[in-house]
Amino acid sequence: MATIFSKTGVICFFLLSSFAAVSATSEPPSSSVIEQITIKMNSLNIPVNTVKKSAVKGLYEVISNGDIYYISEDTTHLLYGSIYDLDNQMANITEQKKAQLSREKVVENIDKITAFEKDMIVFKAQDEKHVVTVFTDPTCSYCQKLHSQMADYNKLGITIRYLAFPRAGLDSSSYHTMVSIWCSKDPIDAMNMAKKRREIPSKSCENTVKEQYQLGRLLGVNGTPALILENGTLAPGYLPPQRLLELLNKK
Repeated sequence: MATIFSKTGVICFFLLSSFAAVSATSEPPSSSVIEQITIKMNSLNIPVNTVKKSAVKGLYEVISNGDIYYISEDTTHLLYGSIYDLDNQMANITEQKKAQLSREKVVENIDKITAFEKDMIVFKAQDEKHVVTVFTDPTCSYCQKLHSQMADYNKLGITIRYLAFPRAGLDSSSYHTMVSIWCSKDPIDAMNMAKKRREIPSKSCENTVKEQYQLGRLLGVNGTPALILENGTLAPGYLPPQRLLELLNKK
């Protein structure tokens, strides 16, 4: 469902054929249109990164910190939701663009990611074919499910590398649990215990859990597990071993 904000109020509707779809054009909006849209979006406390013509005639695409809005040229209507290409098997244009932005963000920060390689907790496949970096939280049920199938991922040649992302923030119990895991003499064993919901000894040391969390926020992670694939795609949520392998081979 999409939501339109207008001068007359808020209207919720399913985007079907209210707008005539046109091919996306590389011709940029005029400077006056960009200025008007920026002023309107800023008045709504929505920062503007870029403004482009969308795939729908009469709507402009506004990128705001990795999120996507659509606004009419006269700035009287704002759409927050997905646009589908009805002539292309209902392809979700909005989600495709979000995935593109996510990949670009990962590529832009690849040096920051690789800088944490020595701090990652790695479950290495013996016959490694793929490497997936996962932002994880031991209190997350789907993170626990992913971890319970670690042997299956590894058998398929998928190495899993963990980075810390305490979902509740830096003052949470999960943050302190993750510090204890990373400070343990055997972080792999501590991670195994935590993912089984077993208590682990409280530990403290010099660690990068906070910085790992901040990296996740920078990349747009807002939940766990969040998987960084080899092509830079940030895939939110749990993927079964076979499905992940198919995705890795496909991409």
